[in-house]
Amino acid sequence: MSCKITALPILLCLTFISCQKDDTVDSPSNPGMPSGMFSANRSGAFMEQNGYNAEGTAQLGSDEANTQWLRLASDFNASLSTGAVTVYISQNQNLTLNAPNSFRRLDLVTTPGEHFYKVEPAVGNDFKFAILWCASAGVQFGNAELK
Repeated sequence: MSCKITALPILLCLTFISCQKDDTVDSPSNPGMPSGMFSANRSGAFMEQNGYNAEGTAQLGSDEANTQWLRLASDFNASLSTGAVTVYISQNQNLTLNAPNSFRRLDLVTTPGEHFYKVEPAVGNDFKFAILWCASAGVQFGNAELK
C-alpha cells in the first residue's frame, strides 16, 4: 500500500508534464515585427476554401533590414475556431504536403487582424501563394495568390 501511495504523486506529476504544450516542437516562432518600414513586393486577397471563411490581404515584402516577411493585413479574418490554423507560403495553390520543398511553414494564426511572419530563408518568385491550413482537420481554409 505504501508503494502505491508513493507512486501515485509521481505518476500524476509525469502525466501533467507530458500533457504540457511543447512550444519547441515544430514551431519556428517567427511572428514578430519588421525592422523599420515594411515594403510589399507582391500581394493578394484570400479566397475561402472547403466551406471555411478566409478573407483579407496577404503581402510578401521586406523591411529596412532586408528581411523577408509575409504580412496578413488588418482586414484579415478566417475560420480560426480550432486555434490550430497554420500559415504557409507555397509554390502551389493547394498545399502539397508530400512535396516539402514546395512550401514553407511559417506559424500559427489564432486571431483576426494584422500579423507579420518572418520568412527564413527568403523565398523567390516561385512561391506564389499564402495558404491557411488546419492540420488537426487536415483541410485548407484558404489561399491568396501573391502577384
